[in-house]
Amino acid sequence: MAKHEFHGKVVFITGAGSGIGKACAQTFAAAGATVVASDLKQEQAQAVVDALPNDGRQSHQALALDVRENAQWQAALEATMAQQGRLDCLVNNAGIEIIKAITELDVDEIDQLLAINVRGVLLGCKHAVPHLAPTKGSIVNLASVAGLVGWPLLSLYCASKGAVVQISRSLAQELRDTGIRVNALCPAVIQTDMGSRFLDRYEQGHGIPMTDAINARQGRLGTVEEVADCALFLASDAASFVNGAAMPVDNGLSAG
Repeated sequence: MAKHEFHGKVVFITGAGSGIGKACAQTFAAAGATVVASDLKQEQAQAVVDALPNDGRQSHQALALDVRENAQWQAALEATMAQQGRLDCLVNNAGIEIIKAITELDVDEIDQLLAINVRGVLLGCKHAVPHLAPTKGSIVNLASVAGLVGWPLLSLYCASKGAVVQISRSLAQELRDTGIRVNALCPAVIQTDMGSRFLDRYEQGHGIPMTDAINARQGRLGTVEEVADCALFLASDAASFVNGAAMPVDNGLSAG
């Protein structure tokens, strides 16, 4: 088997109904994996699953999942194991952004974002680990370049993605002896609905044409396919000695 092939392997992806999660589902399926696509809205996950490539050996699955809820994580992993019988990779992708000055944030917003972006990742890892250990699988956590550098109006989001980076580093050490690898991906601004909201809000708040700002900081917008390709690499045997990494996908932004 080539090191980027996933035939016979099962990959569980959160937030798979759109954006980077959808691109990850398509990329892993194209590499031969059976994809379990989960999303807060099951109909969106099902639409993604229905369009995935299938070579006849794949039994893609769509599940509803609110990543904040412990019981839903338990049920989703049980449903995965009941249908698939194994788990080889967890891609913790689900997340939200809140773009506000620190003085404008309210407590409910803080709690909501941290529950999705941080607790959701912790719960996913917690419940996936017992199923990943037998396959010596891997976890890919979607962090952000905002977890590596500061961004105006994104203090809460930066805090959550910094937490995802540290969760990944810590679990890489904690789980190494089980054979499970844990890595974080750190994309810059990507061509997604979330990316568009950030660009609009940033331009409103700072009066800077966002084309100029993006060109200066990262050269251009990234694509969801470019992020998904990096997730595939981190989950693959080609990355067998990559563990605890926080990989920027940012065209040099964090290097500047």
